[in-house]
Amino acid sequence: MKLLSQEMVNEMVKRAEDPEVKESLKGLTIRLIMVATDCPDKSDRQAELVLKDSKFVSFKVGSKPAPSDFRTTPLDKAKFDAKVTSPFGPLVDLVTEKMNLVAAFQFVKIEGDLPKLMTQVEGFVAFLKFLGSLPIEWDK
Repeated sequence: MKLLSQEMVNEMVKRAEDPEVKESLKGLTIRLIMVATDCPDKSDRQAELVLKDSKFVSFKVGSKPAPSDFRTTPLDKAKFDAKVTSPFGPLVDLVTEKMNLVAAFQFVKIEGDLPKLMTQVEGFVAFLKFLGSLPIEWDK
């Protein structure tokens, strides 16, 4: 499955019901947009994810030829807490733990409610590890 694809989100929602996953994401409440730019198929991909107390309550994915307006669309702070935009390679390295969160800041653009993100950093890191555990084809 591709990173930030409908198939990936469907798998995330299914696996999020696992008691171990629920425990690792315990308490994570976030309305997040993730954008991967310059993916190997020459696309930009976006996923809008809303988690409430570690449960997925809504999600939407999209893909457009790169470069797309996913990169420049302003964050609607009434609907989302944060938008994370990253080139595909660094995002893959972050999710697969080849790069830590601090090192990723040189590649990743984060917009939104940073204080809210910081209060949930442990849950967000667990979420990234959860993404890394999915059977994603990292080169596609």
